[in-house]
Amino acid sequence: MTACLESLKDFEEIIVVDNGSSDATIDIASTFPNVRVLKSEWKGYGATRQLGVDAARHNWILWMDADERMTPALREEILVTLAHSPTNSILSIPRRNFFVGKEIHGCGWSPDRVLRVFNRENTSFDDKKVHEGLHSKSQRDVVRLNQALIHFSYVSIQQFFEKNNRYALLAADERIRLGRKVYIPEVILRPLWEFFRAYILKLGFRDGLRGLIISLGSAIYVLIRDATCLLRNS
Repeated sequence: MTACLESLKDFEEIIVVDNGSSDATIDIASTFPNVRVLKSEWKGYGATRQLGVDAARHNWILWMDADERMTPALREEILVTLAHSPTNSILSIPRRNFFVGKEIHGCGWSPDRVLRVFNRENTSFDDKKVHEGLHSKSQRDVVRLNQALIHFSYVSIQQFFEKNNRYALLAADERIRLGRKVYIPEVILRPLWEFFRAYILKLGFRDGLRGLIISLGSAIYVLIRDATCLLRNS
């Protein structure tokens, strides 16, 4: 959290949405004069992020997670781009992903682009519990930036699998809500395909042991998601 907020110290306003954290999140945020803390119960990723959007004083929104870092070069590119961007613009930012201290170049983690800057007059978050997206009132104009966002995704294997499993269960909830059906052959074949896709097709093997762990995690994610859907619907 501290490193993330430090990388954003030159922005006029930062809103931290806190969902009842038990660590030092609020204390850390209070040390930065440009940070406001918004306390809320957990509403799912999309709806919770939208709370921060609605509370902002400005229409242009940049959203980031606590494990991400802004760079001075990216900040400058964002400001220059927004100076002549219409309200239907959404900025696509390349992201460099790190796993347990090392940058990942395969597994579908690279190249990686994320939509992170938008104008709230035209765009808002959807209400998905996980893997949230952006909904625009009119046709969006996606502008591709060159400078990268730094993402320290996981600092330990334990953190990776705990978060992986939590996201899989949330994804299962979302699929059930949408009425998505899952069948036994899919529960068997989809995890195998996901491992093959990440480790072979997406060149995860080039990242050594980290690539193997990430690829296995991707397969386990799909297994938990689909098996959960199947069991709850049976």
